[in-house]
Amino acid sequence: MAEIAEALAIQEVMGSPEDENFREICKYWPDSDIYKVLEANWCAAFVYHCCMKAGIILPIRYPNHSYRLAGVGAWLDWAQLPETNFLYQDGYQGFKPKRGDIVIFEKLLSDNSHDHIGIVLACEGNRLLVAEGNKDNKNFSSVVYRNREHCIYGYIRIDDSYQFHFDGKYIPIV
Repeated sequence: MAEIAEALAIQEVMGSPEDENFREICKYWPDSDIYKVLEANWCAAFVYHCCMKAGIILPIRYPNHSYRLAGVGAWLDWAQLPETNFLYQDGYQGFKPKRGDIVIFEKLLSDNSHDHIGIVLACEGNRLLVAEGNKDNKNFSSVVYRNREHCIYGYIRIDDSYQFHFDGKYIPIV
């Protein structure tokens, strides 16, 4: 996944429907106005696209939850489900971020909680090299260094054996 994210992010994908790569990122979300919905707000959709391209099949929206994985909050909720339990804190029980982990930022770009997300390419001391869609809300993708000790909520490490599975009763959100 990290290779896919890095290759895509360095192309400086522009968050506009004229950019073919951006259209590919948006293809999972069937809204007729998806380009407007994701305008300058597509970091989570970038991560979702990279997962899907890497063969990590994810639901658009986890059953019985109202938010889609095109938003950071949905990623956070999904990672904390009992059947996933993929959310980690840096340093907790020896956890150290590594290439391919998903990093969730906390109040990095705004006063809102969990406001940005990206894919870790490297962890070098107190710095992370991260592939991001919508870098700094400037509507383009990039590879950027971030301070590992600043504005990080946690990390999602998707287990290699993960496969989307749902045993519960599906109750559509209306």
